[in-house]
Amino acid sequence: MKKVSIILMAVAMVAFTACGNKKKSAQQADGKAEQSFEQVQLEAHIQMQVDSIAAMFAKKMPMPGGGMLIDGKVALSDKEKQIKPDYLTDVQSALQTTTLTQKYHAFAMLSIDRFVAIAYDMDVTEYDQAIKKILTDINDPAFKMLTENGKNTTSEQISGMYQNFYDAEVKNGRINLFWELSGALLIENLYIISQNIDKFMPLFTDQDASDFTLRIFLINQSVEQLVAYYPELATLSKAMQPLNVLNAMDAAEFKSQLLEMKGQLEVIRGSLLK
Repeated sequence: MKKVSIILMAVAMVAFTACGNKKKSAQQADGKAEQSFEQVQLEAHIQMQVDSIAAMFAKKMPMPGGGMLIDGKVALSDKEKQIKPDYLTDVQSALQTTTLTQKYHAFAMLSIDRFVAIAYDMDVTEYDQAIKKILTDINDPAFKMLTENGKNTTSEQISGMYQNFYDAEVKNGRINLFWELSGALLIENLYIISQNIDKFMPLFTDQDASDFTLRIFLINQSVEQLVAYYPELATLSKAMQPLNVLNAMDAAEFKSQLLEMKGQLEVIRGSLLK
């Protein structure tokens, strides 16, 4: 609770300052009806809040569990690799998605699952082809900065690119899709970790666990701010709400909470492609 209060205070202070500066310049403009002015101020205030949240969000690795896979920290024995995972996203189902929102979710899920497949020495040709097809369908130039380095990109580099990615999505008018992607990445991370708790959790520090639950809070805050303007965010908002119970401050508590939510995480994750 203390962590949440501090974050809310920080967001409010940055948003209030920025919005106040915006109001001064708006009041100098002529020809604005009072109602229109109020609406402009409301939208500006929300934009400033979301920008502040995104800045905090981008400081941490967007894919904590996936990041461990990307960096090769999750080591599997030859015996473990013989039992291939049966919980990965069905590639054909991902390819059959029709809405832009679903395609962003599918991209996020396949991107994480691809690294799981690599850890098990599985052929990822199908993943690569599907991801390429979905990226073509999405046609989002901002994705170039996240994908152009391919297999040579480390989790730290991805984290460093994330603020620029957010800025590009704002410029492209796809701020809602930034959060769709971020939410789907987080949910798929949680799901994969819940399926491999004994492999992932020993790698988590107390700070990792605290950062992860903070990210859940930040995404929920942004989605709640934006859903009135982007109704399509309602699916992600509904999927994210049950995750509020994940409020661990240390690794042991985080592991316990994930174990309790394992079944529910499967349902939440399944909703992203519907």
